[in-house]
Amino acid sequence: MNRFFFVGLSIAVVAFITSNFLLLFGEKSIISKELYVSEYEQAFTHTYTEALPKEALTAPQDTIEIYVQEDEALEQWLVKEGDAVVAGAELARLNESETEDQRAVWESEQTALQAERGEVQSTLQELLQAQSSQTGNVTDNSNDSTTFPGIGDIEEELRLDVNVSVGVDVPENGAYASAIAQAQQRLASIDSELAVVEAQLAQSSENPALISPVEGVVANINRENAPLSIEIYNNEREFVTYLLEDEWHDVEQADRVMIQAPGIEGAIPGTVTSVSEIPAEESKWFQAYRELGRIDQNNPIAFYEVRITPETPLQDEMPFGSNVNANITLNEAQDAVALRDRWIYDNDDTQGTAYVLNIDGRPDAVPVEIAFAQHGRIILEGGMEAGELVINEEKLHDYPGRPRLFMPFPSRQPDYNYAKNTEWRAYVEYLLAR
Repeated sequence: MNRFFFVGLSIAVVAFITSNFLLLFGEKSIISKELYVSEYEQAFTHTYTEALPKEALTAPQDTIEIYVQEDEALEQWLVKEGDAVVAGAELARLNESETEDQRAVWESEQTALQAERGEVQSTLQELLQAQSSQTGNVTDNSNDSTTFPGIGDIEEELRLDVNVSVGVDVPENGAYASAIAQAQQRLASIDSELAVVEAQLAQSSENPALISPVEGVVANINRENAPLSIEIYNNEREFVTYLLEDEWHDVEQADRVMIQAPGIEGAIPGTVTSVSEIPAEESKWFQAYRELGRIDQNNPIAFYEVRITPETPLQDEMPFGSNVNANITLNEAQDAVALRDRWIYDNDDTQGTAYVLNIDGRPDAVPVEIAFAQHGRIILEGGMEAGELVINEEKLHDYPGRPRLFMPFPSRQPDYNYAKNTEWRAYVEYLLAR
């Protein structure tokens, strides 16, 4: 009798517990539940910056090379390496008997440069007009994916003309910005060469001399090999550095840069003015950069030159070739919220989901936009406001419904300096008050 009684009682107790468990935790249960969350923090805003540190070298903004085609035309060099020269200063004395032949060479150069300048200017105008036309067509037909009539013909004609005649490469995808930049760069180079030739032709034939078209410093004189030449650095300084293959995609023209240099207090602000698309050519700057960085990589030619222009002139503040530290700003988010990377779910590097506590004490799943990652935190550019209470609990991601949450009270502990400067009476009063 007693055995059947205890068996029945056990079955009844198990059934009671099971039914209560189902009523409490079943999917159709109407009884509210609470979930304990141990990790949470209040969101606040800050300015976050991602930077790329690079070794850089001080270089001239422009280098002028002046050639003497006929060795017999040169009588005597009047300057040496390191000499400062002004525009119009005599660099070398020429033989009067050979002047006419040299002037004929300069006149031929002037004619060729002027003709090339006209071609580049014409091509540049066509590129600008085609770019404007393409932009207008895309804007007017933003919802139409068909090919625009005439655009392909224009691109092909310009590509052939620019590539063959001028040496500027127009991309196959019709992105004109690169071709326009190359044309403008070539135009500036032609103007520089024309200035040299015109300065030589403008001088008197009675006392012929090789003169400097710019103010600067004599960098090198070729006294031995024909054609003889002299190289002049203009006084304006800029900085040159080089990107590796995996860094090239991160740096863009107009990126902000902070420069730290020996002998200059504080940091020098600057701007990236050019990022080369072709491997760097061998030069003293490139060789010095490789020696400074001791860089070892599989692809030996995957170095790309970057030019950085300071906001304020640095004519006499540092010598050419001096080593500086450059911090290139890759990403910046102002008044942005940053969360620990594991607090964001469904993270695909551009979007994700985070949980915040709403006014009812329940979790809300909030879609967030990701700017970039830094030091174990995800910097957000949208979706989260300052002051919101962000929570981290893996169970929430698969939890049925939206349970009420309860969390530990935040604790605040005084730091060492505060504790050291507090009198013992305050500790006693605090202990008694508890």
